[in-house]
Parts: sequence; C-alpha cells; structure tokens
Amino acid sequence: MQRNWMLVLLGLSGLLGCATSGLPPGKEYTVPLTPGAETPPCAGAGGTASGSATIVVAGDDKSITATVSYGGLSGDPVAAHIHSGAAGSPGPVVLPFSGTLTSPFGKTFTATDYVVAPGAPPDFAAFVTALKAGNAAYVNVHTAACKPGEIRGEIP
Repeated sequence: MQRNWMLVLLGLSGLLGCATSGLPPGKEYTVPLTPGAETPPCAGAGGTASGSATIVVAGDDKSITATVSYGGLSGDPVAAHIHSGAAGSPGPVVLPFSGTLTSPFGKTFTATDYVVAPGAPPDFAAFVTALKAGNAAYVNVHTAACKPGEIRGEIP
C-alpha cells in the first residue's frame, strides 16, 4: 500500500511541475571566444585573450539571454554583439549589447532589440528559428586595438 501512495505522489509532483512551468525547456549554448576565431584575426589582440558566452533561448522563443565573460584582452571592450554570419566570415550585427561591458556582462534580448540588417534574418523570430536550426550566428567582443573584434565564438 505504501508503495502505491509513493507512485501517486511522484505522479502528482510530475504533473504539478509541468503545470507550473507551462513552457518547453529553453535551449542553451556554451560558446568559447578566441582571437583565432575572429575574422580576420587581430594582430593587436592580447596574448592571453579569451572568453566564453552562454546563450539561452527561452522555451517560448521570445527571448535570448546572453552572458559573456572574458580576460586577457588588449584593453577594455568598446562593443560586443551577436552577429548573423557564417564561421570564417564577418556578418551584420543583429543583437548589440549595451551598457557596461565589464566581465561578466549580459543582456536578455527580445524582438525590440533586434537590428534588421542586410544578409540577416528579417526579424527576431526568424533569427531565433535560424539559430536553433544551427544556422550561422556568433558572439564577439571589440576593443580599441581590435575594432573589428578581438575575440569571437560561433554559436553552434
């Protein structure tokens, strides 16, 4: 009898867990950022420049939360972005970070943050769909010594 009650309780807790979240799980990406991935690589990059980004697409596809950390750069970051573009190629900025870029920094992006650009998906929803399908997007961090970008990582 006790075993049956345990099964009922486990079943109810599973149902309650589904009912309280209401959303499918998000999709998370871990992205290493390196000078060698930058296109073209910057000769002025810091000798130990590196970083990482965690990109989380919400379960309802209505937001992307990005957190970036870095170290060893040639100087303070002057900009950081998520771009639409293939590995080995520069691409347009579609989601710019704003505010302080002290490591770690982050932002939750929504449709209102999306920058429409030639060669990129036409809107935030299409960008999220492309990102989740494995189409080209990347994160990079820019410094004064490396204006096109010092470190970069492809979002798988």
